[in-house]
Amino acid sequence: MLKIAICDDNLDSTISLQHILESEIIEQKLDAELCIVTKNQQDIKNMIIAKEIDILILDVEFKNSDINGIEFAKELRKYNKDFYLIFVSAHQRFLYPALVTKIFDYIVKPVNKETIHDLVTRIKEEFNNNSLFVRINKWQMIKASEIIYMEKSINKTIITTTRGNISCTKTLDKMQDCLPENFARCHRSFIINKDKIISLDKKNKQITLENGAICPINNKF
Repeated sequence: MLKIAICDDNLDSTISLQHILESEIIEQKLDAELCIVTKNQQDIKNMIIAKEIDILILDVEFKNSDINGIEFAKELRKYNKDFYLIFVSAHQRFLYPALVTKIFDYIVKPVNKETIHDLVTRIKEEFNNNSLFVRINKWQMIKASEIIYMEKSINKTIITTTRGNISCTKTLDKMQDCLPENFARCHRSFIINKDKIISLDKKNKQITLENGAICPINNKF
């Protein structure tokens, strides 16, 4: 599930954006949620550093802060270059200065349903075609970087992630077809994230992963 945050010190525009965005998320069946709506930049910074935000909708002009949205975004990029950044502003003139922060979109206030509809549509297309995320069913995606390993279980797949286990109705074979290159089939019943390997024991034919799990290795794979 995509985690979306809004950071803006204008209460009226924030409420309007929140309501329209939540409506569009439901209508377009986007696997996402608004995890925080705040004017507190420090809260956002903490969550960005912890990689708890996938998409940040950020106001350009913070009237009650020593740092504006663009300078704040530059600071955030030092800690996390992977989150998607969307600026909102009452003025078009900040667009070009904002480009240096690697933005996904720039929305001019006041926001309206048509604009947010188009935004959510683009977000869906972006994440459907992005190898950073893995689609596990019709409505749900998860971050590839959070997957530790996948295990075959009768007619389904159990996905072990850094956030817990997820049951998926796709078979392991079908999951293998949609995974990025850093995943490998090590056994007929296991697919591992190579970035999560702690040690490889060739003698006993097993791999230890970062959560302590031990997966067998089959020479065939």
